[in-house]
Amino acid sequence: MIGRFLKKSEPTQESEMPTLGPIHPIALTGADLLNTPARQSLISKIKRLVSATDVVWNRHYLYAIQQFAELAQNLPASEIHHHSVQGGLIDHTLEALHAGVRISHGYILPPNAEPENIGPSADRWRFGAFIAILAHDLGKIVTDLEVVYRAPNTTFQQWFPWYGNLPAGVEYQFRFRKKIENTRLAKTLHEKSGMSLLPRLLTPEATKWLFSDMELVSQLFSTVSHSTFGGHVIAEIVRTADGASVSKNLGANTGKKADHSLAVPLHEKLVVSLRKLVADGDLIRNKPGAALWVTDECTWVVSKATIEAVRAQLLNEGHSGIPKSVVTIFGILKDHECIVATPEGDSVWYAEIDDPAKNWRQKLTFLCFKNEIIWPTSQPDLFDGTVTPIDRKGNPLAEDQPQVKEAIESQVAADKSLESAVSLPCPEPTTVPKKPTKTCKPDGSREGQVTKSRNETVDPKSKSTTNNDEGKLVPEIGLTSKDAADKWKTRRQIQEEVLPQNDFISWLLRGIATKRIRVNEPKAPVHVLENHIALVTPAIFNDFLDKNRLKKQIYERRAGDKRVFTLLQKEIEALDIHQKGMNGKNIVSVSVEGVRSRSELRVYLLNRDCFPSLNNFNANSAIKIHL
Repeated sequence: MIGRFLKKSEPTQESEMPTLGPIHPIALTGADLLNTPARQSLISKIKRLVSATDVVWNRHYLYAIQQFAELAQNLPASEIHHHSVQGGLIDHTLEALHAGVRISHGYILPPNAEPENIGPSADRWRFGAFIAILAHDLGKIVTDLEVVYRAPNTTFQQWFPWYGNLPAGVEYQFRFRKKIENTRLAKTLHEKSGMSLLPRLLTPEATKWLFSDMELVSQLFSTVSHSTFGGHVIAEIVRTADGASVSKNLGANTGKKADHSLAVPLHEKLVVSLRKLVADGDLIRNKPGAALWVTDECTWVVSKATIEAVRAQLLNEGHSGIPKSVVTIFGILKDHECIVATPEGDSVWYAEIDDPAKNWRQKLTFLCFKNEIIWPTSQPDLFDGTVTPIDRKGNPLAEDQPQVKEAIESQVAADKSLESAVSLPCPEPTTVPKKPTKTCKPDGSREGQVTKSRNETVDPKSKSTTNNDEGKLVPEIGLTSKDAADKWKTRRQIQEEVLPQNDFISWLLRGIATKRIRVNEPKAPVHVLENHIALVTPAIFNDFLDKNRLKKQIYERRAGDKRVFTLLQKEIEALDIHQKGMNGKNIVSVSVEGVRSRSELRVYLLNRDCFPSLNNFNANSAIKIHL
């Protein structure tokens, strides 16, 4: 078996070698690849921004750049997007490096450090950001590109970057690999593989220097591996620097046919052009007369006028083959799933914009884009009003239509009961009826009470457990939030600015700020206590998953036999801002005592000190904690 495999793995004869792309004369050293006027100019600018002696610069900083260049050779940064020409990977990374070093000087590094520790450690943290930027796209040569090479008068063989650089002087060809069907996984695959090449950029002395600060190492590894949390300030610097280089390169050449690719995706050009108009400020958003309205999950783009502007920009940039009819463009965007189709399968939505703050209301036609399409690397400001889809007669669309609910669920329903939680410090729980009425969901499934035992029932709306006979589930004695915090072994405090890098925390804070997530009310999924934020589980986690369907699909694949929401809880656990019970479990019980009844909730407790934005909420003194 092994013999047959090895036989198949022998170098392919030249006559059998498929055409991958142009044959480059020779593979060059890093120093030779960087020896162009444009690249030398960028390197000089980077050196001026780095506070290092010539010896340190040459030994560690320039060494890392040259090692990167020798790995990247003349490979492109992408197939049909930014820097898609030969050598684009080096050019993109140098541009991002220049922007990132400049951006890092705007941060106090290390974050949250005492003043006496800032000076000695700042250079080490900026060097960590420097290395993270160099490595952020390096994994593409492992996962995205297929490279073969040959020495003179020899046969071709495949190159794997793990085992060394391309030998100097060899000829090589490259092509992009066929992408896996799951586009979201494919998008992050190269970022995860970048960790495997990270050691190639570091000298032993630089490695020792970085490992003298394990918090920096943690953020560096999380950033390079594209972890959903843990990158914090290093990840923020890399994202900003990467976006600066990408946006600078988006022009007429973006998506053009290159010598390594036959793909010319018109829908990609349209989206890129729309992003550029937004980034340049040519399209007003979130105010009367705007072209875009940004909500929690969708960006609503005024259809005809905005697409005319996109078409005009593409023509001015020299693109050819742009349809004259905006209706044709609508169809192209829908066919490639760039926009959300209406329940009837059309491209154009009718919706009513309501801006109470400016006393302005207008009915318009829109294209509905998922936010990740328009804002792939940033989080835009949200519209304070509402966007309500309507039919041609002006009537709001039914909330329970599956496609409407999936795309714009959080915007259709107007919550008339939302009031300030400050006025509700001690809510009285609602008792659970024994025989609730079952209702049908849009998919035909049933929801209602789930019987846990003879005397115990759970109301899925309130997610609270009560005892209707003996009261065994509600302990007589509970701790206040302050008393429970005194038993807290670790109470890590993190700046709230970095917590939203976790998708769930970001969604939670945004929902509370916009009053779409109720707080300190009967049946609310969030309660603010004196020293804790109590998240009712699994209600709040399931709500997040229901409103983020793509993330839910990813979690479902990872969960296996486990419940999906437990993966979310583990991500929060890694932040080390939650309080466990005395039994070591993450979920604790709390009792809610009203005037006439008492009930129990299962909650996930977070450190309130980490969330200063919630200081305007009074503590709910009706809740007692049972550790």
